[in-house]
Amino acid sequence: MYGAGEAYEARDSNRLLAIRLETNTSCNLRCRYCYAKSGEEIKKIADFGALKRIISEAKELGIKSVVVIGGGEPTLYPDFRELIAYIDSLGIIPMLFSNTILMTKELTEFLYQHNASVMGKLDSLRPEVQDYLAGREGVSREIRQGLENLINAGFSEPAEPGKLRLGVSFVSNRMNLEEIEDIWHFCRQNNIFPNMEILTPTGRANDELEDKLLTAEEIKKYKLKLLEIDRKHYGYDWLPYTPITASGCLQHLYSLYINIDGNVRPCAPTKLDEHPALKVDGEYPYNVNRMSLKEIYASELFTYVRNIDKVLEGRCGNCEHLEECIGCRGYAYSVGVNKGMDPLEALKTECQQCFR
Repeated sequence: MYGAGEAYEARDSNRLLAIRLETNTSCNLRCRYCYAKSGEEIKKIADFGALKRIISEAKELGIKSVVVIGGGEPTLYPDFRELIAYIDSLGIIPMLFSNTILMTKELTEFLYQHNASVMGKLDSLRPEVQDYLAGREGVSREIRQGLENLINAGFSEPAEPGKLRLGVSFVSNRMNLEEIEDIWHFCRQNNIFPNMEILTPTGRANDELEDKLLTAEEIKKYKLKLLEIDRKHYGYDWLPYTPITASGCLQHLYSLYINIDGNVRPCAPTKLDEHPALKVDGEYPYNVNRMSLKEIYASELFTYVRNIDKVLEGRCGNCEHLEECIGCRGYAYSVGVNKGMDPLEALKTECQQCFR
């Protein structure tokens, strides 16, 4: 995560701070909220040579980290260890999103030695809820074992306060709403970054969890409660309006997302590549196999994306906290295009989750 000052400075100096890479679509889970609809039956695999080229091009644009987000479960990628070692060899931080099922003691030690940071999964402390959301019975136990191995490898022992190397993602929805405070305490007490996301109406969630979406009032209630907990027990203070609780999301200013087919997006749910209005002769042009990353970054479309804060509408457009928060652009985009809006118009609409 990069703070607002660093994010805006990078944008204004035409520098990338991070890229997010999909490596494979195969997954050992079938999460009901998955934006990519990953699973065992979908087995696209990125070419390792192509990933190295993309990372090399991104390094020339100034990146400090590479987020290996998989698209599916990245530890299933055949060249996973080679990829992590390559990123580390360039002096870039490897950051991994994983469900932690395959996090053996040996693998966690390898990741620790290669300066990686890890974002695991913990949607619920109740096995039946975690199993349901992950789409497979018995998975809760496996997730907790992987998380325990990461903790034992030293990932929950930060070199200095605030410099955490371990986090867990949990997607807030009607099934885990009552235990969000317990998950938050668990994370804070174990030096784990609580990456609480809000269920977004995209991917598989549209089909399987539509009735589990939270209202703006419910989101407001739990965010203010978590802020109270942090102030009282852990010495943290943060802006409650940002899309990721306790941390803003400014990816659109400093990051690019490259999916398994090489299509470039601002972030995972901002699926510009799937919208017919942005295709030329039936193809999405902003693809790393057709254009260099530098050309894509400098294009009119992605220049617009990086400067989205200047054209935001509604409450976001005149918000006093604009230097810290631009709302969840992925959520705004998903809601907008689902209603039939033009993609660039949808991208700048006000954040539906904000309660300011």
